Amino acid sequence: MINPTFHFQMPGDMGVFQTVSAMRSLVNKSFWHPWIRERAALLVGTCRRDRECENQVLSAWIHNVVQYLRDPADLEALHDPITFYEARIRRGQQVWGDCDDMSLYLASLLKSIGHTPKFRIIGRGNEFTHVHILCEGVSLDPSMEMGNLPRNPSKAVQVEI
Repeated sequence: MINPTFHFQMPGDMGVFQTVSAMRSLVNKSFWHPWIRERAALLVGTCRRDRECENQVLSAWIHNVVQYLRDPADLEALHDPITFYEARIRRGQQVWGDCDDMSLYLASLLKSIGHTPKFRIIGRGNEFTHVHILCEGVSLDPSMEMGNLPRNPSKAVQVEI
């Protein structure tokens, strides 16, 4: 089992941006790791440099190998992408995560092969409730079935990684 880093999330938008900052740091510390680049290369091998194909293949892989599991109430759990790949690929363990973890994993894969992913944080009403990836103008959400991306959020912010 992989152990996440837990932190108490500040309330409101400040807490969300604190979490996204931590996510950004985790991606930038992990995307260059040889395990991550190797996994991305193996997965997109049949795409023949078709960036849309690479986006879809990597997002679908994360969707299929990560079991969705919500974080505990009032805590934010973030899983390091390197630890995730080590557990899943090297030891064959089941891995869990919520939308932020799946977005972390996908962003590290995409960035490792030259894509420029961004976190897209969305919400309804006054609060942010979900994060997914925006890559070269395409929304990718490995935490949901393809085609079921959240539509018409009342709040949306893109964050460079």
